[in-house]
Amino acid sequence: MTDGNGENKDKINGDIDVIWWILGAVAGVALTAKYIQFLGVARDEELPLSQGLLMLACMFGPAAVLGLIADQFRKEVQRGRMPWEVYWTVLSGIAASVFTFLGVTGIDDILEAGRFVFSSDG
Repeated sequence: MTDGNGENKDKINGDIDVIWWILGAVAGVALTAKYIQFLGVARDEELPLSQGLLMLACMFGPAAVLGLIADQFRKEVQRGRMPWEVYWTVLSGIAASVFTFLGVTGIDDILEAGRFVFSSDG
């Protein structure tokens, strides 16, 4: 169906994927904090290229993966192969599993990881 402007009313706005990108970014901060703590490096210490690339993957990888999963599921809803209830249930379950796997049990863990990663202290 089209409206007066020729736009498809059944088309789902892709902006809904931003929710999952944000959750992935939060998971990336938590994962990066754990990786930095594991390395035990000082803030002013230079990392080898391989460790730096792995740190970037830890920071941005979860957001990219959750965004791609959400994009695919949104397309499935758009095609009529998946109802919205399943979309929200599956993606919420994936997000909860990611945070559980990373040991994030509450907002205080997220805030602590953010302070650790983005602080200017040495």
